[in-house]
Amino acid sequence: MIIQGFEIYYAAACLIMVCSSLFCAMVRYFHMCRPFDEHEEYFYPARKLITFVYTCFAMPAVWLFRMDSPDAWFFVQVFLVLFLPGAAILSFRRFFFFEMSHRLPVFIFAGVLPFLFITVLWIFAWMGGDVLYSHRGVLMPAIGVYSIFILFELFHVTMWLYRQVRKRNMEEYSSEDDFPVRFAGFVMFLPLFFIIVSWGLFISGSRCYNMFLQIFISVTNLVILLKILHPQRSGLRNVVEDAGQVIAEKMEDMVSPVQEDGCTDDGVIPAVVKDELEKKIRTILVGQKLYLNPNLKLADIADAVESNRKYVSVVMNERFGSFYAEVNRLRIEAAIRYKERHPSASREEIAVNSGFSNVKTYSRNLKLYSKKI
Repeated sequence: MIIQGFEIYYAAACLIMVCSSLFCAMVRYFHMCRPFDEHEEYFYPARKLITFVYTCFAMPAVWLFRMDSPDAWFFVQVFLVLFLPGAAILSFRRFFFFEMSHRLPVFIFAGVLPFLFITVLWIFAWMGGDVLYSHRGVLMPAIGVYSIFILFELFHVTMWLYRQVRKRNMEEYSSEDDFPVRFAGFVMFLPLFFIIVSWGLFISGSRCYNMFLQIFISVTNLVILLKILHPQRSGLRNVVEDAGQVIAEKMEDMVSPVQEDGCTDDGVIPAVVKDELEKKIRTILVGQKLYLNPNLKLADIADAVESNRKYVSVVMNERFGSFYAEVNRLRIEAAIRYKERHPSASREEIAVNSGFSNVKTYSRNLKLYSKKI
């Protein structure tokens, strides 16, 4: 078959997506940064799954060999709405919640069944002809309904991830730059966006639309690859230390029922202990101006008041709203005072001298503070 006219551009876009996907798959599988490769299960829990996902993006290559087949184009038209929701669900669960047991029904419903369906369609596409296309009146609604069901599960997982990220951020860290799951903020809504865009192809069947979509997917795959290839090298020691501290606290809770300073055996903190902790926290936060440290963490507060991080977290949430909210409230008030003393100071200077790591974080918290007052 001789490719002519705009078919050349359509084929080129498909070839770009196929080649970039296979490249990403090979790099993802064979490359792990040192010394993170020594902790593969922790830093790269979804490496094999992501490799498989990247490889699957090359399946539309069947259309390059069967461009005269309606079934090949039908496969390209429906592939993304079937593949993306399940791939995103399994990737999110494996990457962000790898320590949790995987639910078999979710794995079958969102992973196994869609992939089996895709495989059958792919085989028909390779065979050529118009078997699928001639039954599109039945297949298209069935595929659309099933895709929507999987999409609901993806939405559930995305909201779950969003809540977990916010909870961990607000309770443990005072600066967005320190969030250990900040990668989630970059990727958590990408699948939903691409599924919505893919429905445009599913409904319209436009080859021009597909061309731009495939180029966009190629670029996004490369960007995500660059993001996941390099974990926080400088944070390796901190990650190990934090993990060790959490494990030590959990072991201490299991081995000994004795709690600190009057806490009951079941871990309930009496009001008098909370009052004392609150007083200590206010003293070290305001008196020692620890909030001026842009990398301040909850663990630093626990060390300063010589208390358990779990108890400090409880007091921060009950008496201060949250660790993140209180520290950044103090920073905003410091920024206001600094601006009054230095009217000509730039926003960068104000942010740095009030404990913020950058102007963006300062501006966002300033807006939140302004709304509250």
